[in-house]
Amino acid sequence: MAGKLSILILLALPLIAAAPAPTTGVRCRIAVEGGPMTGGWAGTCRAGLAEGSGAGRVSFADGETGVFAGRARSGQGVSGIALLDQGGFRLVAITPEPAGPTIDQAAATSERAFRNSFAGAAAAAEAHRRAGNTPSARYYRQLRARLIAGQPE
Repeated sequence: MAGKLSILILLALPLIAAAPAPTTGVRCRIAVEGGPMTGGWAGTCRAGLAEGSGAGRVSFADGETGVFAGRARSGQGVSGIALLDQGGFRLVAITPEPAGPTIDQAAATSERAFRNSFAGAAAAAEAHRRAGNTPSARYYRQLRARLIAGQPE
């Protein structure tokens, strides 16, 4: 019996080893809107924290989860869009655009968040491509296209 179990384990090892790696090799952490720090940021990283454009899995303080694409500063998502696991999206904008007599503040903030999400998804796709993770690179290219198609006018 022990011999059969050993053979089954040995047969399963190549299947486990062949699974694509979930990260790009960069161990960056990101948090959004009071949620916990999570790993897997694909993009610019400084001292283990997300910095600049990129994308990665996030959890919000209210328990919602998804993929955030956008800009980060010191490990905090500051401007972008999170595509939620349960459907829909969530705009992340720590600092709204300044109001002015000819500027619609909400529209300008949304526009900037979407533009940052496009750049973040592209940066994540490139990081995964460089790491040889073709499926993840494809996912982030497709995410960018979905964000562009879903941007409100």
